[in-house]
Amino acid sequence: MSRIQDAFNRQTGDFHLTPGEYEGPLVIDRPCTVDGGHSTLWAPQGPVLTVAAQGVTVRNLRVEATGETGCRTAIETRFGDTALEGVEVSGDVAGLPGEAEGWSLPSVISLGDFAADEVNAFSYDLTLPADAALVCGVKDLRAAPSRLRRGVNRVTLETGAVRDNTILYGELLLRTNVTRRIYVTGKAVSGAPVHLDATPVSGSLPVSEPLKMDAPPVIPPAAGLQSGPEVRQAVRGQRMPLTESGLRIACDCRGVRRPVELDGYVFLLREDGKVSGDNDLIFFSNPESETGCVKVTASDEKPLVLLELDKAPAWTQKIAVCFSIYGSDPAENFSLVEGPCLRLFGGEGEFCRFAMDDLGVERTVVALEVYRYKGAWRVNFVGAGYQSGLATLCRRYGVDVE
Repeated sequence: MSRIQDAFNRQTGDFHLTPGEYEGPLVIDRPCTVDGGHSTLWAPQGPVLTVAAQGVTVRNLRVEATGETGCRTAIETRFGDTALEGVEVSGDVAGLPGEAEGWSLPSVISLGDFAADEVNAFSYDLTLPADAALVCGVKDLRAAPSRLRRGVNRVTLETGAVRDNTILYGELLLRTNVTRRIYVTGKAVSGAPVHLDATPVSGSLPVSEPLKMDAPPVIPPAAGLQSGPEVRQAVRGQRMPLTESGLRIACDCRGVRRPVELDGYVFLLREDGKVSGDNDLIFFSNPESETGCVKVTASDEKPLVLLELDKAPAWTQKIAVCFSIYGSDPAENFSLVEGPCLRLFGGEGEFCRFAMDDLGVERTVVALEVYRYKGAWRVNFVGAGYQSGLATLCRRYGVDVE
């Protein structure tokens, strides 16, 4: 019996670890919360962690199957209600609904020596057994796309103009119900070749006129959320006329209690409140509407919706702007987002804010609706959330979901 198993068996109720490394395996055979305290649990063979009871939550733990051969299962659960919060794995997760097995990722991507003071772009193929979000944690490096699909994905890594003799080191994070890590390393060297193995991603979010946004508006840090007197403060249920065709809607916050992926979703709706087809849902996999009246992008890793209302099809009576936390973990909801706030920009800059402080267990929110009224466009501030997530909202608007 492992020492950690013995320690678990001696206790009743929840189980808390102090930061460190612990050799497994560990079997959780009672309903409880296991808080790893950001520790690592490892074993040469899997399963490293087995959930053998209902009502188990595992959080703040890295679980590693370290052996090069044999079973590579990091976590195995026999119950569908197992909750994983802030869990990182090296290996597979077996038995968890919605979590695929068969992950085989490189532990390190080496960029080698690349040209200093130049933009370099590298291309890599990653084969995934399921969809995942891609987050880059390397300073002076961009990664695209931010959403990867099941199968082969071409990933572009673009450096900034890094100074000579600077070493890049950090990680790419792939997020499903858990997080998986790939380390990235490289060195900027004067006189080294410029790598342009892929098209640079820094200009990959073009925005057409009349928005005049060669770059999305920079969202200030948390301390800058106190608006000046020229910025109106909207409240739920308030309606306001729009005087410009171009509108930028940024979703900001004071901070997060732990990292979550927040994405923008926009529905083009007919008079009956339904879409005319699935392409009228604009989101990261369909980032621009057919006429270009809606684009979904990001600024400083925060979701941003761009509207050009004069390009909206004549049948469009309403545009619902929504934001949803990506993933299937019910514990990842708006209670983790501190002071969620909409910020509206026009041609002269920011003109309105809408605080959504009362959101909690909701995972999806209808932030606002832009609608036609007597031949003009108006905005209705909604701020209504759904605990059940995005699928319920899609069905409400007539989008087919599995």
